[in-house]
Amino acid sequence: MIRNVLIAACLAGALPGRMDQAEWKLRELVERPYPELAELAAQVSFSRRQYEQVRKELEEEKKKQAQRLESEEKELLRKISRDRSELERLNRLGSRDDEATAEKRREMHSRILELERQAREKRMERQHGLPVAFDNRLAKLSLVERWPAEKKMVKARIAAGQARQRRFGDVEDIGVRKVGEGQEKDVGKGEEAIKDLKAYGLMPPELTDERVGNYVQGLANDLAKHSDVKVPIKVAILASREINAFALPGGFLYVNTGLIEKAESESELAGVLAHEMAHVAARHGARLMRKATIAGLVYQSAQIAAVIFTGGAVGIGTYYAMQYGFFGLGLALNLTLLGVNREFEAEADQLGVQYCWRAGYDPRGFITFFDKMASEQGYVRSASFFRTHPPFLDRILSTFKEMEFLPPVEKLKVDCCEFQNVKEHLRRIPLKGEKERKENPRLRRLPE
Repeated sequence: MIRNVLIAACLAGALPGRMDQAEWKLRELVERPYPELAELAAQVSFSRRQYEQVRKELEEEKKKQAQRLESEEKELLRKISRDRSELERLNRLGSRDDEATAEKRREMHSRILELERQAREKRMERQHGLPVAFDNRLAKLSLVERWPAEKKMVKARIAAGQARQRRFGDVEDIGVRKVGEGQEKDVGKGEEAIKDLKAYGLMPPELTDERVGNYVQGLANDLAKHSDVKVPIKVAILASREINAFALPGGFLYVNTGLIEKAESESELAGVLAHEMAHVAARHGARLMRKATIAGLVYQSAQIAAVIFTGGAVGIGTYYAMQYGFFGLGLALNLTLLGVNREFEAEADQLGVQYCWRAGYDPRGFITFFDKMASEQGYVRSASFFRTHPPFLDRILSTFKEMEFLPPVEKLKVDCCEFQNVKEHLRRIPLKGEKERKENPRLRRLPE
């Protein structure tokens, strides 16, 4: 099936710089896109020793980069310590500041806050982003090594008439099969979650732009018609540059403007939306919320954000972290509602691929977006997208196997002009208040 959907547009956009197979070196393959590797895997041949050598090289490179980041963080902390010592010296000069001392104090405060931000990002990159990037490369290496055999097994099961015997193998029955019965019962839980998230100040403001909202809602509706979702999907666009999307029980789907801007094609955005809608269809969030109150989950979200942003210090850093770009929102919700159960994530991957396929979108869009997020420079912005999910290799192999199981389709949609026009329109919209929220994070009293 993968071979049948190698559309010219995708080859031109998603697989740049193709090389003759005789020129390939194993070390270079880990930098190539996943769909290209799936095609190349059967055409190249490397020894086990070569694979192990590249794995060793990657681990050594990861270690060196981690040491570099740790060294840079320590240097930033030393600068912070020197500035704080200077503040202590100023405090010993007298009980009041003259104008020059007050100005110097303000400059030092600003510098310390900026240094703390840089140190926090270095730590985040070292502890979370760097492992994501190298796990992604190792997964690509293993995909080249293992995909030919995995693909052969899938074809054997299809030939033996066993394709529908896999979990959710009844793809022709999408929409009438039993996946998550009782979805309508989840609407109230989702509404309660939204109310509490807003009360806690953990929800970025919604983007009030009809063109963007109508486009994403239309795409979601198209996917929903070809899914197992039984409740109306209600899309809200959040005005945040952070790259994230999440679904709450009952069909409430939130998409950050940053994710729309990051997607390069309509099929990439469709892949992310379909994955989140799969959580709704299978009632993953509701099933995990049975033993916890919404308030408790939100409190856990704040605690998780504090650990990641402040290294474990709970207090003002918690709320600062949650309002500083809202990195913690999708991450924390996924950890509490979804990410604690890897089986649910695997189900959402599989169902999301099926929904894209059924709606006529290239299901590889989710993989190309996934790859982009893990491979980009500046790991901090994308780390939240991965911390709640199963290991890279398991996820990639399972997704490619599912795509191979699906009946071939002559033409699958990769991109369209409307998506690109909406992206361009979105770039021209200023996100009101984002700068102020970051520079002046507000503390909110917790609801009684």
